[in-house]
Amino acid sequence: MRLDWVLGLLALGMISMSSISCGDDTPDKGFELISYLDGNYTPTDDACHLSATINGKEVSEKASVTFHTKDLQTGNMVLKNFFEEYASLEIEEFTLIQETEGESVRFTFTGTQRVDETLQFSYSGYVVYGKLYIEFNIQ
Repeated sequence: MRLDWVLGLLALGMISMSSISCGDDTPDKGFELISYLDGNYTPTDDACHLSATINGKEVSEKASVTFHTKDLQTGNMVLKNFFEEYASLEIEEFTLIQETEGESVRFTFTGTQRVDETLQFSYSGYVVYGKLYIEFNIQ
């Protein structure tokens, strides 16, 4: 009788421990993934590597992109040293589309940006764990 009681308490404790630990891995539903995506990407940084082209030509090593998403559905980028005569440009609130391939998750995006009468471009790319790929086409 005493052994049944101890085993019952042990089983009850294991059930409650399993219930508590299963939901606590990422309480913000993606916070961990966001922390891998947000950052300052440059062509020379292996941890946050930027691979970008403008009309098929690689960007300067001085170029950088600050990428941020708060909800994994929309993103913002600040481009620095990409286009002549523009030290910094911001692309706001573009849609992120999640794609899963095996264990890998990446977020793709496309859009157009009109800066002024002299600069308008389209862009497409994706971001995945420490790597940001973007293609720009000036129109």
